[in-house]
Amino acid sequence: MVIFHSPAPASEQAQSLLLVYIRRVVGEVTYEVCEHCASGVITQVHVAAPLQDSGLGTRAVSHLRACYPDVSWRSCLAQRMTRDLAHRMRLPNVRAGQSCPHLPHGASENRGSPRSAQH
Repeated sequence: MVIFHSPAPASEQAQSLLLVYIRRVVGEVTYEVCEHCASGVITQVHVAAPLQDSGLGTRAVSHLRACYPDVSWRSCLAQRMTRDLAHRMRLPNVRAGQSCPHLPHGASENRGSPRSAQH
């Protein structure tokens, strides 16, 4: 399993972690980081159905925390599976508290499936 950083097609500020296994994208985490506020929001998590209970989401969020150790992470995840991930990883929900005024939070968790990759 390899994790690649990539710009997300959804917006200029969004970025993605692509979870790649044997030249195929098997998951994607979309997020935004505001370095001015040292805050970040996870806007989407998608893991392919056969791997949903494999810990890939947890691994990706841990990877984000390691890459941005000074960032305070929140989520705006709404689907049951991803809400459970946010709860396990102790990510407060953006709606439950104040969020960074510099980041737009209109991104939807249901935008689509991960992009296919041929690396």
